[in-house]
Amino acid sequence: MTWVFQIGLAIEAMLNIVGAVPFILWPEWCLSFAVTNTSNTGTPSVPPSSAVLWQVYGALVLALTVPLIQCIPDSQAVTEKRRIVFQTLIAGEVFLEALLLWHSIRPAESGFSLTALLLTAVNLLPALSWHSFVVYVKPDLMLTSTEASIKKNL
Repeated sequence: MTWVFQIGLAIEAMLNIVGAVPFILWPEWCLSFAVTNTSNTGTPSVPPSSAVLWQVYGALVLALTVPLIQCIPDSQAVTEKRRIVFQTLIAGEVFLEALLLWHSIRPAESGFSLTALLLTAVNLLPALSWHSFVVYVKPDLMLTSTEASIKKNL
């Protein structure tokens, strides 16, 4: 089952990269779908500070993708590394979910539309579910092929 986990890591890393690159290159465009209309023209106005923070978020997504990529091949102590990486991602996703849901109570004060806040929260759920499932329900998925065969023979 290690190959299933490795494919999952590769898919997650690819989706992170594909999603984060537009955040960095075109933050105003990405945020234009999420912010409320505050300009006189009827089009969303993205403050420069928000665009920079969105780029920072994109950079953090890419930075957190590096450990995911490093956990794809089987290597010494990779099972423990995978567990630590996934627990770190779970913590970040739980905090992001809480923050997004907290702001969804008062979306006007956040500057984002209620739809954008809720869609972002919903879109984080698959990653949070996957990471939680692997760490807490099926941790054997993180084992290397050698470790899995040894455990199977016991």
